[in-house]
Amino acid sequence: MNYLIFNTSAENLKAVIYGMDDNEPKPIAVDADGLFLFSPLSEITVTANNLDIRSLSSARDSVVVTANNLDIRDLSGTQDSVQLYNLGFVEESLSTTAPSGTSFLLTKDISAYRENSYFIRNTGSSTITVTLQIAPVDSNAYYVDHSTAQGVTAGNNNITSVTVAMKYARLRVVASSNTNVEIYYNGRA
Repeated sequence: MNYLIFNTSAENLKAVIYGMDDNEPKPIAVDADGLFLFSPLSEITVTANNLDIRSLSSARDSVVVTANNLDIRDLSGTQDSVQLYNLGFVEESLSTTAPSGTSFLLTKDISAYRENSYFIRNTGSSTITVTLQIAPVDSNAYYVDHSTAQGVTAGNNNITSVTVAMKYARLRVVASSNTNVEIYYNGRA
């Protein structure tokens, strides 16, 4: 006996591909050109320069874009909608000894962020005085006090934030003796 296990007629050769969804096999779909259709719930990561894609339809498309220097056409309220996901949050910290006298700590270019704040914790044994300063350029001659001087006793904290648009910010710390401090800067685009 000879059992034929291969079909020799090409027009009758077909295959069905299945994927598992909650332990249930589901057929993989293709479009009219035979290209795979991905579920709208799938996430596809694309890295590209000069990305050019077809017109999107809100009925079937959803795009999440994470980019630096994103340059796209003007958006139209009748055709487009935008949702912000990650607002570009950054943080930086510094643990140091503020020397006796005046020191300037954690100078930051804050121009890329619309919300900027500083948190300082006095981990030393003497009181310090903290003032937030801002400037359009990073030069001592341009810095101005943006907050009133605040006394921070040993073991206590202070929070201050920038409330006007400016390029640079820093903390002016005045200590009567060498004092340990922890400083945190937070910025959100």
